[in-house]
Amino acid sequence: MVDNLRYANIALDLFCIVLSILPIVYLLSNRRYQRKLNQCFFGVCISNILMILGDLPDWIFPTAPQPSVKVLLSAASALYYAASAFVLYFFILYIVEYLQIAGRAQYICLLYALALCGVQFVFALTSPFTGAFYFVTDDGYQRGHLFWLSQAIPLVCYLSFMVLVILYRKKLLMREIVFFLIYIFLPLGSGATQLAMRGIALVNAGVTIATLVILMNVQFEHEMTLKEQEKELTEQKIDLMLSQIQPHFLYNSLAAIHHLCESDPESARKAIKRFSEFLRGNMDSLKKREPIAFKAELNHAANYLYLEQQRFGEKLQVIYQIKAEDFLIPPLTLQPLVENAVQHGILNRRHGGTIIIRAEETAEYAVVTIADNGVGMEKAREFAPLGEHTHIGIANVRSRLEEMVDGSLEIVSSSQGTTATIRIPWEGGGHI
Repeated sequence: MVDNLRYANIALDLFCIVLSILPIVYLLSNRRYQRKLNQCFFGVCISNILMILGDLPDWIFPTAPQPSVKVLLSAASALYYAASAFVLYFFILYIVEYLQIAGRAQYICLLYALALCGVQFVFALTSPFTGAFYFVTDDGYQRGHLFWLSQAIPLVCYLSFMVLVILYRKKLLMREIVFFLIYIFLPLGSGATQLAMRGIALVNAGVTIATLVILMNVQFEHEMTLKEQEKELTEQKIDLMLSQIQPHFLYNSLAAIHHLCESDPESARKAIKRFSEFLRGNMDSLKKREPIAFKAELNHAANYLYLEQQRFGEKLQVIYQIKAEDFLIPPLTLQPLVENAVQHGILNRRHGGTIIIRAEETAEYAVVTIADNGVGMEKAREFAPLGEHTHIGIANVRSRLEEMVDGSLEIVSSSQGTTATIRIPWEGGGHI
């Protein structure tokens, strides 16, 4: 009967290790571990696996007549109690981050966690010499005279978790409160049971199931976040498309094409083709959920500039310096920036000016620059307000660069002109 229970505990520990690996695989995929909240969860999972590994030798070697077995049991038990301290510490970090506790309250919580878990960690490392938490004899692992303290510290920690949930309950949905209570009471209940009945390895199972409960919550939150981001991205695309297809631009472009029909039919034919491509590019952008080839985005911006050149002639000069184009970029990224350069830079100069579109690559980034020698954004405000659609367009460009390709937008403006610089890391936009 005793041997059957021992084998059952070994099997249970091994099964818990397998279950603990699942959240780790999930966090490592798609770089989910980069979120601070997930990093705390990752720490819980790793610490739990180490705790289980430290527990296994106690069941594998019920007795320790040999010195080497004594050393193994002693080291494994030290690992078990030390890892349990880290499980608690990362649990506290997770709750503090999840509840967004800040300021003095955050400092007190972290200091409190460090003190409690530090005590657990120190006793774990010193117990092989003092016998405080445990000691090893020929009869195997034995509980020490301060074993109760090793159980009291987790008890205090989990009760503290519950207090935090109660204090910050207004920040939580009922579903979140239920999740928190589950992964507070599971380890708490299993620890209390194992304290009374040493022959059953329930603590590891309780903590493991608690981590899976966290995973369910994390996964749910992740999916909700993705849905919200997708909704915001769609709304941004609609706002951006509407902000770019301004009535005055349509009227002026058609008026310029009408004039060309009388004076230069061949140029009018080319302008109509460019005009239709421009409109199609705006409409197609609503369907795009992924970044597009830079070459396609550049072509869309070039269509816009071509139509503006039909209106303003020599007053608007465009220079293309394209040294790299094999990368991805969010749709409707360049056109808002070149429109800003035209409307609020070049056209505010009496004799017009030049826009330079440059694309090049460095070891880390694809770099796109839209530079003009206009009057600058500050001076442009004296001629006319920049307008809401300009601010919407630039804000959306910056947001979509960050969301879709982990890129950035930097705008520098002076009386000598304005330069907008887009940087897209190769691991974000990537080579085509």
